Amino acid sequence: MLSFDEWNVWYRTRRNPEDRVKPGWPVAPSILEEVYTMEDALAFGCACISLLNHADRVKAACLAQLVNVIAPIMTETGGPAWRQTIFWPFAQWSNFGRGRVLRTSDDAPTYPSNYYDPRGPQDLWFPVTASYLKLGAVQQEDGKSLTLFAVNRSLDEAMPLQIAMEGLGALRLREAQQLHHSDLKAENTRDDPDRVKPTPLNDVRVEGGERIRGTLTPASWTMLRFDVVG
Repeated sequence: MLSFDEWNVWYRTRRNPEDRVKPGWPVAPSILEEVYTMEDALAFGCACISLLNHADRVKAACLAQLVNVIAPIMTETGGPAWRQTIFWPFAQWSNFGRGRVLRTSDDAPTYPSNYYDPRGPQDLWFPVTASYLKLGAVQQEDGKSLTLFAVNRSLDEAMPLQIAMEGLGALRLREAQQLHHSDLKAENTRDDPDRVKPTPLNDVRVEGGERIRGTLTPASWTMLRFDVVG
């Protein structure tokens, strides 16, 4: 079995080690505080779904830190605390990604991409084919509810969503939320802590009890929760 220890999105501060050195002996210096964007939240959400979809082998996956240092929560000494963009997929995944992970199969358009390996003194890139849709499904342990997590990786096209959930019983939509911002570089800050936050996703419906239909916004993270009613 596998364990993922101290994972997160981390690429700004790690690229320049000299910026992480402070002269003297400062107390709690800011040296690894990543400020996350909407773009980072999408990458983070995709990692959450990947870990979920490999739950048969990944038995532990510990987020690196929770506050300030490459973390979903930021604080200031004597000041406020606020939620970074990556907080939202982490909170929804942690709260509702519990139970029995269901194996999903999708038929979605793909695009050519590159896998980046940051190890070693030089950048290494490997070509891959990626799906525009990232999807995960979890049935809660009591069998009475179902949660879907989805990322639309397309930056400019909405994605029609049609899902067949057979064998679980009739479904009723409880909640549909999306994380999206028109500016992929949008951040949550002390002065604007709610710039990026979940909003309701409209036009999600269940047809015939087992068919889920909706539309995923471009470059968005989505959580759909259903009650199993029959």
